[in-house]
Amino acid sequence: MRRIVIRVGTAAVAGALLLAATACGRDEEALAREYEAGRATAPAVSGAGVPSTPAGTTPATGPAAKAAPSVAPPAATTAPGEPPPALPPIEESSTPTGAGTGSDPTAQSRLDAALLTAGEMPAGGYDGSRGDPETPERAQQPSCQPVIDLLRPGQAATAPIASAQASVTRGAPNPTGFTVVELFAFTDTGARDLFAQGRQALRGCPSITSIDADGATETDTYAEIPHAALGDESLAVGMSPGAGGALGVIVVRVGPTIVVVSNADLAAAAPALPADDLVARQIAKLRTAGG
Repeated sequence: MRRIVIRVGTAAVAGALLLAATACGRDEEALAREYEAGRATAPAVSGAGVPSTPAGTTPATGPAAKAAPSVAPPAATTAPGEPPPALPPIEESSTPTGAGTGSDPTAQSRLDAALLTAGEMPAGGYDGSRGDPETPERAQQPSCQPVIDLLRPGQAATAPIASAQASVTRGAPNPTGFTVVELFAFTDTGARDLFAQGRQALRGCPSITSIDADGATETDTYAEIPHAALGDESLAVGMSPGAGGALGVIVVRVGPTIVVVSNADLAAAAPALPADDLVARQIAKLRTAGG
């Protein structure tokens, strides 16, 4: 799902780090270059890996984002033992997908004010600038799409009206991991619906094969991790991307805002969640800003 390049993002954050992240603007090309450099020197990882998502990108605002196409792959008959037919690549549009639309200046100002600063994030290379939006990602199993959308709220069917992201890169000169904080503001019941649908879908989607805008596919594994309740509702997820590494993500809903905090390790065999005090700090700052 997110390249552990950190997209993160996020996080962002599955093949490259976000949970996937995450983000939700992310300079994926630059992150991808960092990721490849890191993989060239990182020890080999045995077992499941981390979500492929570029994790260290930046918050972004832009024109109204369009939801990722929800087109299901065409039905096909395959003989026993044969791999499933390839998914068609996602059609790109001239409108960025995955970035906060910035359609609500008040909401955007609130997220900008609430986003953790360099001094409030873990030690490492801080990036709190705005960058390009992440590319959309589609699940081969339509019923699992809500899981991807919850961990990548910028591409949700109902686009956020504002978003912001901060990330920290660990390891120099080659990155070994990332911590990403992403904020997404929605209108009406957008955040509540996204959270409910993603939590429900996760129960039936321990493994998800997804396709990105370049037509590349990857199969990642997902598992809910028991965790103390945070915000109005929360969910902790461990992701093991097919590309290697490991990603731990905590998703929290605070009123109309979704908070995604991702911790990616390019050489880990098992996901580790971000620090609780970091997540609590972001929630508190968001509420102080009126979230």
